[in-house]
Order: sequence, then structure tokens, then C-alpha cells
Amino acid sequence: MNKFLVLAVAGLVALSSVTKAQAYTVNGHAASKAEVQFLASYNAPDGRWMVDGFGMSQVSDEHPAAAVLTSTPKCWYVLDVKLCD
Repeated sequence: MNKFLVLAVAGLVALSSVTKAQAYTVNGHAASKAEVQFLASYNAPDGRWMVDGFGMSQVSDEHPAAAVLTSTPKCWYVLDVKLCD
């Protein structure tokens, strides 16, 4: 009975890591089992991650250049004339 319980728990843990792999993207590809275990060991939230020799960091959803393009232009007045970037 104990062996059955141990095998059942091990199966559930393995199944949960496979389903969790779909929630992670590492360095632009679906996460491998080892990468999922690494991120899960640090309780990392789902999403896109970059893992390299320096550690791990979450990739932002927005490209920095897109934020610059959508921002309002910087404007100022010189002698009551409106000038903008």
C-alpha cells in the first residue's frame, strides 16, 4: 500500500511539472523539464523568462522601443511659441 501511495504522489508531481511547462517560456522557447524545475524551485510566476550565466530574470511584456513610440511628445514654450520634440 505504501508503494502505491508513493508512486501515485510521484506521478502527480511529474504530471504537474509537465502542465507547468506550458506556462513558462525560457529564452524564447517552451521551457524544458529542467528549466521548469529550476524556475519552480524559486517560486517564479508564469510568463517569459531569460536564464543565462548571470541568473534568471523575467522578460517584460512590452518592448522598450514601443513605449517610446507611444509616449506623448515633450513640448515647451519659447516666447509664447509651442515647440515639441
